[in-house]
Amino acid sequence: MAAKTLKLNVAGKEIPAGLESKIGKDDLYGRVDHLVEQDGKRLERGWLLADGVIFRKSQVAMTSVDPEGSPAESPEIYCAGQKLDLRPSSFDGAETLEPVPLETLARFVATDVYPIAAAGLAPGLYRGTFNYRKSARPRDALVLIREDGAFLLVGQVKACPMVGRVVAYEFFDAAEAAAEEASDPLDFSMM
Repeated sequence: MAAKTLKLNVAGKEIPAGLESKIGKDDLYGRVDHLVEQDGKRLERGWLLADGVIFRKSQVAMTSVDPEGSPAESPEIYCAGQKLDLRPSSFDGAETLEPVPLETLARFVATDVYPIAAAGLAPGLYRGTFNYRKSARPRDALVLIREDGAFLLVGQVKACPMVGRVVAYEFFDAAEAAAEEASDPLDFSMM
């Protein structure tokens, strides 16, 4: 697949970035293809209709239609009673990125990882939004620039605080505990 071009806007400077194919399980662990052959010829998936007509999977395209079979208009999306407008794909405009501390990466849950070619960006971590297709809800994105490569991480930033080496807990408040003891009507001295 040819690389798509993504325009990144960092500190008012527009930088083109080539977005390569998404890294998936097959890239990490390998892939096994299951082939069905007959007489040395690879068979394709398809559909056999009731009248005996065969459609190969590559011959069928899908679209939304109304009950009469006419092309349907795109649906309106509502959230909490408010109509949401579809945001164009990130490839149709420039995505604004801002530098963030590297600790943000520890709070990020990545669902998609894309290698990118982004010459001109300083090593570090940048935050923005990304949606591959037009969508009502763009996803969080981090751009990680390292000396040996750059990656676009798409997912969600979780609000979990970083915990240091020392965690202080205050189970009891000494002044409050003393006041409670003074007002305690039970006397156990006679036991």
